[in-house]
Amino acid sequence: MPVERVDNPFAAPGVGEVYASGRPFHHPRLLARIRSLVGGEPVGHAIDVACGTGMSTVALADHADAVVGVDISPEMLGSARQAPRVDYLLASAERTPFPDATFDAATCCSGIHWFDQSRFFAELRRVLRPRGWVGLYDHYFIGEMIDVPEFTTWMKDAFTRYPLPPRNPQVGDPRAVTPDGFEPVADEAFDDDIAMTNEQLADYALTISNLVAAVERGTPRAELRVWILETTAPLFAGVETRTVRFLASVTCLRAA
Repeated sequence: MPVERVDNPFAAPGVGEVYASGRPFHHPRLLARIRSLVGGEPVGHAIDVACGTGMSTVALADHADAVVGVDISPEMLGSARQAPRVDYLLASAERTPFPDATFDAATCCSGIHWFDQSRFFAELRRVLRPRGWVGLYDHYFIGEMIDVPEFTTWMKDAFTRYPLPPRNPQVGDPRAVTPDGFEPVADEAFDDDIAMTNEQLADYALTISNLVAAVERGTPRAELRVWILETTAPLFAGVETRTVRFLASVTCLRAA
């Protein structure tokens, strides 16, 4: 099972702005679920790894006195949300500049599959204080639109045309193992339904790694957006929004 770092397409020009505007802000819901699993003890300092445009970092700030978001992509950090008690830093998941035992908690949303996971968990164990908790979570696009079975066919076609780039095991993957220095707390998966207009769906689709990689390979983003809008428009005939079903997956650990 590969765990080394793989190519991460989220550094392409313009992807930060697209991600910041196109991704739904599901993070507070998933953070609330994580806190219910790890306990509600106060959190002083927390780190959000692969913070991207800061949606996960801002959500974490509701549960900690101070949060730092780190990401390897200047493009993503350039569109990061600003909020009280939140700072950002350009750094890799496998090597950060923080002293040992700096943080009480750590989160990572939609990022672990891009990492050298053995090095990431070793670094996480180094910067966490004893008994510090980890919340790994993801929000998967599973190709379901409530009461519109044709959407599944559209998604299969989209992913055939534009395949996902290679990645390591993701949050909730049964092949994943508990890393050294951590003990498992909980794993959960649940549906998360979001109402979207045709335009919102197109904007979201442009943030999925297969289409981000397609842009990086040379397909114009504007061309992709027109294709998404035109091919999904019949699914929205007569309605303003459709409900898209996502799968939320959470894995919680604690530093042993």
